[in-house]
Amino acid sequence: MMRRCLALSALLLVPGTGAWAQSAEDLQRELRMRDAEIRYLRQRVEALEKERMGPASAPPSKPAAVPSKPAPAPSRPEDEDEELGRALERTLVQQGALVLAPWTFELQPEVAYVHWDRSRSAIRREFEGSLSLRAGLGWRSQLELRLPYRQVETESATATGAGNAELAWSTQLVREGGAPGLIGSLGWSARAQNDGLDGELPTGSGFDVLQAGLTAVRTRDPLVFFAGASYAVAQSREIAGTQVQPGEILGVRFGSALAATPHTSANVGLNLGFVRRTRLDGEPVPDSDTVLGTLQIGFATVLSRRIILNLSGDFRVTGDVPDFRLTASLPIRF
Repeated sequence: MMRRCLALSALLLVPGTGAWAQSAEDLQRELRMRDAEIRYLRQRVEALEKERMGPASAPPSKPAAVPSKPAPAPSRPEDEDEELGRALERTLVQQGALVLAPWTFELQPEVAYVHWDRSRSAIRREFEGSLSLRAGLGWRSQLELRLPYRQVETESATATGAGNAELAWSTQLVREGGAPGLIGSLGWSARAQNDGLDGELPTGSGFDVLQAGLTAVRTRDPLVFFAGASYAVAQSREIAGTQVQPGEILGVRFGSALAATPHTSANVGLNLGFVRRTRLDGEPVPDSDTVLGTLQIGFATVLSRRIILNLSGDFRVTGDVPDFRLTASLPIRF
């Protein structure tokens, strides 16, 4: 009704005296002016009605039917990111650049394929399966146990057996803030029963090894950089009447991890080991010192709230190490 009144008022306001004596062009011009004024007034009326019929004055909507069961609250994106977007965090735990939260547990089955070059070893390939258990403890620390089982193949022989069992403890010494975060670790590798010193193919090392390490972590979102140094000492052992002392190993590594999406991450790293000379009855063995180097490339994706798939490859850079090692693991968090 208001629109009609305003439209009628617009018609009355348009000059009409002497319209019968005007030319056709004048009439058309006045009609266009009248139409423009009508459109303007209609727009003003609609704007005023919208202001008057704001949210407070809007007619009440029909009440929705009460469901028989309460509908679950929709999950928020930040909750999903907290639960599902953990690919980067899980990768850092595997790289030793982060420790588990207190009383968090992670079970990790893993399989690996290892290929050797014929010019460096009689071994052609290895297949390895392992099971690792990580437990987050108080005081920002973590305990990890790894049990491997290996099959080693040459051109003419095959051996299967347990590898070196490993136990490691890590703790966050410094939280990342103005300075990089700092994580310290202590590890013990127990010698394998089938060490190859009896002439058979080895499925593990024949020496107990104690290792200490330090890792620095720095975040530059979406990248995390880490660098570490370690020192490993093998316990000497008497073999066939000779005291054998493997050379100590100084290890260094540099790497970074990228949060490609909240649910996927990629990482790359360079690992170097500087091996000192082996000693027999206290005498150094010539040319037994060497440098070992591998390049690691990995990818991780979250499969569910508790499970992540991690794929990685270690490729030879220098030294008597395998040409490549391909690994697939499935860490399950509890």
